[in-house]
Amino acid sequence: MPSVRKTKLAFKIMDKNEAMFALEIYAYILRKGESNPIRDRIERKLSIGETNEYDIRIAEFSQIYGHSYEETIKEIWKWQSYIVPEKRNYPIDEVYDNYNKYVAQFDKEPTKWSLQNDLLHISNGAWVFKGYVYEVKGLYSDDEIKLLILEDFDKERRYFEKLKIKFNEVQSEDIAYERPRIPESVRIEVWRRDGGKCARCGSREKLEYDHIVPISKGGSNTARNIELLCEKCNRSKSNNVV
Repeated sequence: MPSVRKTKLAFKIMDKNEAMFALEIYAYILRKGESNPIRDRIERKLSIGETNEYDIRIAEFSQIYGHSYEETIKEIWKWQSYIVPEKRNYPIDEVYDNYNKYVAQFDKEPTKWSLQNDLLHISNGAWVFKGYVYEVKGLYSDDEIKLLILEDFDKERRYFEKLKIKFNEVQSEDIAYERPRIPESVRIEVWRRDGGKCARCGSREKLEYDHIVPISKGGSNTARNIELLCEKCNRSKSNNVV
């Protein structure tokens, strides 16, 4: 049998304002103001003692987002083989558009993740789908691996749908137990006693059977605990209950 194992991958599609702000700072640091440096590596930093407006921008970024711009760049750079696939320089707006496009794709279909990191030991490579990294063991083609991942995902989805139905039914049974239907004989007795009109205002419109002491507070379904109220009086009573 195929072995499919998945682990949660903590990532989200980066907010455009945050991503563009971080890429703008990164672009300046790598090319001192040019707009298309993205193919280079992250290690290059501002020289010690160098001061300019981007020192302020870096501090401003941290203040707004609560972390350094490098963290945002590293998050985007997880997907570098997808967002900068060609050997050329990229304007930062194109980098974000590619990032947004391909990370969104991982939510639509299983996609092979060619990130160069510690996942390389996986024989069939790492695959990303619906926020998870998948490992599939065995001699399978890429198309077969996609199908196995989809099957694993669908199996889990169906399992949780069954759980939802099961516990919704339990909840419905609990509600039914807590609020049993008023017996027909009691309804007739209350109707005759109250003269087929609201016990408070005398209206004969939109009448409802109301529990004087709510079932949830120990009230019973007897005629002594039920009265006829029109919709307006019943709502007014409910609004006054503390």
